Amino acid sequence: MANTNGPTRERLFDEALLLVRESGLESLSMRNLADRLHIKASSLYKHVDRRDRIVAHIQENGLRSCHTALLRCRPNRSDFANAYREWAIANPHLYAATMRTPLVRSGMDADAEKQLVTLVMTVINGSHEQARAAWSLVHGFVDLELLGRFPSNAKMKNSWNFVLQMLDAL
Repeated sequence: MANTNGPTRERLFDEALLLVRESGLESLSMRNLADRLHIKASSLYKHVDRRDRIVAHIQENGLRSCHTALLRCRPNRSDFANAYREWAIANPHLYAATMRTPLVRSGMDADAEKQLVTLVMTVINGSHEQARAAWSLVHGFVDLELLGRFPSNAKMKNSWNFVLQMLDAL
């Protein structure tokens, strides 16, 4: 007979995702997750063998979430960049867990990353090098913005418009 008192693997992943969305990947520890689920940390190992499996799930969710947001925009470079920026600003901790840290590819569905890369390639409609340059330009600006690296008096709209002009020129 199955134990119905403890959390399911799905509930564990859902709670881990909530924890990261609220407090960032650095807050994800087996102890913090167990506390949120009102169980002992050792009980988590019945569902996952290590933290990386949970991180992989979170990153896969982040890739799919970003992909979904980008699918909603018109397929041109500026709208694509704006949608990426809006997604990152709306999901700063998920963005950081997904885009700022190495992916735990061994524990995730490879299609999650492949779909996002394919979408970038389609919108850029150029070589792999052009797609990498475009991604770097947009991601770099967004990352610096989220990290608070621009001066508080910076004219962000003007800077972002310049990024969009550069993107269209690639």
